[in-house]
Amino acid sequence: MVLGLMFSVMFLLVLSNVKVSLVGFMVMLVFAMMMLGSMSVSYELLGLFNLDFLASSMISLTVYVISLMIFMSLKVKRMSLMNFINLSMSLILILVFTVSNFFLFFFFFESSLIPVMFMVTFWGYQPERLQAVNYMMIYMSAGSFPLLFGLSNLVYCGFSDSMSSVYNSLFKGCCWFYWFYLMGFFVKLPMFPFHLWLPKAHVEAPVVGSMILAGVLLKLGGYGIIRFLGLAMIPMLSSSFCILISVALFGGFMAGIMCLMQVDLKSLVAYSSVGHMSLLVLTLSQSDVSFYGSIILMVGHGLCSSGLFCLVYMFYRISGSRSVVLNKGFLLKVPAFVLCCFVLSIGNMSAPPSLNFVGEIMFFMSCSMVSYWFVLIFSLISFVGACYSLYFYGVCCHGKENSLLYLGVSLSFKDLFVLFLHIFPLNVLFLFL
Repeated sequence: MVLGLMFSVMFLLVLSNVKVSLVGFMVMLVFAMMMLGSMSVSYELLGLFNLDFLASSMISLTVYVISLMIFMSLKVKRMSLMNFINLSMSLILILVFTVSNFFLFFFFFESSLIPVMFMVTFWGYQPERLQAVNYMMIYMSAGSFPLLFGLSNLVYCGFSDSMSSVYNSLFKGCCWFYWFYLMGFFVKLPMFPFHLWLPKAHVEAPVVGSMILAGVLLKLGGYGIIRFLGLAMIPMLSSSFCILISVALFGGFMAGIMCLMQVDLKSLVAYSSVGHMSLLVLTLSQSDVSFYGSIILMVGHGLCSSGLFCLVYMFYRISGSRSVVLNKGFLLKVPAFVLCCFVLSIGNMSAPPSLNFVGEIMFFMSCSMVSYWFVLIFSLISFVGACYSLYFYGVCCHGKENSLLYLGVSLSFKDLFVLFLHIFPLNVLFLFL
């Protein structure tokens, strides 16, 4: 950690390029957050901010993904506006993961969607991007109103608006209050059937928008469930969360089936995110195994899914199409990127030694402690995940090359380096668990 921090400081001071220096600063901040998060101590500041293992892990993931977004947006139009949106996004997300006040959390929780709307509107590919923005606004508003009402009811019942009060009061007399939390967090997760906005947003968003959506924003729902519900669930809800877990796991299985039916590569990766994120509802089983498994799976999925969207964008630059039927034979065209596609695909199917594998093993243990029926559904989700991951790799990388489709665009070393920065931590961080 210390060597990484020193290297980042040197990287920041030596290079004169402003964008690269900014990336160096963000990498330095990542190492600082990892150093803090490796300790079991919870840091508090002014009674409004709190930094523990969960928050530092999410902050590290946020800063790392946004650093890679800056690499990917070096040649976009209106670059200064893009850099401002990236920095605003990083600041909002860091505040989301550090504030310890209910209403401040809600404010930054909902504000995190505004920069993504600007990305989709200004840098989207098709006129349907406005419809995608409307979908996002409708779903997020529908989920935020019950959450705000529940927070207001908490204060009305005489409880504090501090997150630490969740673990002390257990919301005595306000049992129904949890269902208002669930609506707001399930939309951001997103969980079946609140997921319809996500594929539309991914298809219309630019590559940096898809990276931040899949890498960080989908983790806000899981973060909220862990922070508010996973550690404070009262025994009266023990018979109810089984229904929620059943619906979430069934939705994850159906999302995996939908992946096998997609004709757009971006939609395929987007529906795979729905399937993986539905597993985070298992945090409601209230076990330490599910708690740490959720954190590991969120970090692993953030790296893997962001890398897959970068890969789809690079295939699109070569072929000029995101169609599953037209993208074939990349093994002969770009063999180095095919290797990256293979590693990311096996990471998406939770094969060792990726972080996704460790997270799903912990969730498998959590399922066995709740019900063996959950183990069966979880096994089906894992099997379907392997099917569509191998389908994605086999369709794009093998087969006969379509010479009429390629536009002759050569990919640079920067593109390969960005994929490596996704793959390396995904398959190495398990050594430090």
